Amino acid sequence: MNASPEDQKLLLDLQKLDQRASRLRHLRDSHPAHATLRELSGRAEDLHRAAISQGAVISDIKREVTRIEDDIEKVRARRELQQGRMDRNEVPLRDMNPMEHEIKRMDQRLADLEDAQLEAMERLEAAEDAERVMRAEESAIAADVESTRSTFTQEMSGTDQELREALAEREALATRLPADLLSEYERSRERNGALAVVEVREGSVIGAATELSPAELEDIRRTPADQLCWAEETGQLIVRTSAS
Repeated sequence: MNASPEDQKLLLDLQKLDQRASRLRHLRDSHPAHATLRELSGRAEDLHRAAISQGAVISDIKREVTRIEDDIEKVRARRELQQGRMDRNEVPLRDMNPMEHEIKRMDQRLADLEDAQLEAMERLEAAEDAERVMRAEESAIAADVESTRSTFTQEMSGTDQELREALAEREALATRLPADLLSEYERSRERNGALAVVEVREGSVIGAATELSPAELEDIRRTPADQLCWAEETGQLIVRTSAS
């Protein structure tokens, strides 16, 4: 594949911009705020599930309280009815004793129901207090999340600006390259990551751990300047920046 030496050298500049953008993305992605936000998110999810469960407990207790109150109302109504009949002497003498026993049983039943009502109300209050604590913790976590995000945005503002500039430079530079040369670069980048292009200067590899055999270097030296070269083992693009 043919490409002018000038266009080939632009690949080194393009690679530097890609490496710069990659470094800036890494700074952003490795910021401690991400770990903090993951932890806060996990705690918020746990609290949310617990609050839902607590809400179900509260609903159950409220139904229990309603049932007890209904029972109390029924027993009281029955007792008032029977006591009223006795007070008005509407009960035959033979039924007086059984009715007195019934009223006593209803008094005991009312006492038991009122105790159960008090106990249920205490459980309801405790359950609602627990739910309020959970909701307060949720609100506190939400505030921590907002604070962490705000701090992250402030600390990363310079990095984000630098990244935007690097990407803009990269886009502008890419438009100056022939489409087929840019495609070769992207293909090498997919395979080799940050080191898609290797610079060879005066027969030496510059700034890379890649090693080229003497035979490869000789082939590179003999290759016309406007013809693209690749490393045999890695498929990296070879850019010559002086007589090699």
